[in-house]
Amino acid sequence: MKYSHMKLFFHFFVSACLSLLLVAFMAAPVKSADIRQPDGETLKVHVLMFVVDIDEIKSASQSFDANVYIQLRWKDPQLAHKGSKPVVKALKEVWNPGVLFVNQQKLWITLPEIVTIAPDGEVFYRQRVWGAFSQPLKLKNFPFDRQVFSIQLASSGITRKKVEFLLDSNFKSGIAQELSLSDWDVLRWTAETRDYKPMPTVKAIPGFAFSFEAKRRTGYFIIKVIIPLILIVTMSWIVFWMDPREAGTQISVSITTMLTLIAYRFAIDASLPKVSYLTRLDYFILLSTILVYATLIDAVITSMLAKGEKLSQAKAIDRWMRILFPSAFVIVAVKSLIF
Repeated sequence: MKYSHMKLFFHFFVSACLSLLLVAFMAAPVKSADIRQPDGETLKVHVLMFVVDIDEIKSASQSFDANVYIQLRWKDPQLAHKGSKPVVKALKEVWNPGVLFVNQQKLWITLPEIVTIAPDGEVFYRQRVWGAFSQPLKLKNFPFDRQVFSIQLASSGITRKKVEFLLDSNFKSGIAQELSLSDWDVLRWTAETRDYKPMPTVKAIPGFAFSFEAKRRTGYFIIKVIIPLILIVTMSWIVFWMDPREAGTQISVSITTMLTLIAYRFAIDASLPKVSYLTRLDYFILLSTILVYATLIDAVITSMLAKGEKLSQAKAIDRWMRILFPSAFVIVAVKSLIF
């Protein structure tokens, strides 16, 4: 019985010692000489960036979803080998510029984290990522706006004296012709060296940026928002052709129109962030609401005149309003939606 206990204790002791040795071995730091940066002048890292697809641009969250392929190429003489074929290694086993997407929100990588090393020491790193990127928007011209979207790369923990990013002239960057976007048109794109400076007081770090300009398609807003709004506002002008003595009907039409415009206001706000300024569509809706409210005031005034035995004056006011309100609305529409 004692022998079995001693045997069990011995096995437990040996297992614990082996576990401690394994943990210590795995936790041992890698020697810096194994993955040091290549010696010499500023290391030039050539960048290829190709936007495979843009799934969606979200104005409310000020972000866009994109599928991006990147390739980095640099020369590391200490990795040169005598083989006739490229050698594949894990990315963490060699020196690399440690790039990151500055404006990423959520990203998923789809390729293994490896590098291909040519016999002369030229290193290739290829990766394809998909996810959301943040992008502050200027929405004063919404929904007739154009926006510039950027994907910013930066090298973490490395100064500009050590690394320089360059557009790869051997491989073509760009953006796919067919995209999943249904409400935007991509007009142009640029790929360039752009250092990243998070704060004015902080030194810039090496970076690279891919930018594209896109124009919002206005067909959706014209057909489903602006045209119905125009019809709703013109509906409020019915009160100018009604008998001023029918005050209840006139006020009901004006109030119904007001409530409809307020409902539209909430529906449009759902597609925009909570900005502190008015967009072009905001101005159109606000001024239209003011005009509709003015029809309510007119209905009250003319009904009071009609009850005070001044029916002729009430009808004269309505005749003038039939010209004044449509003219004012045309000016509002032209000023808000065209200029």
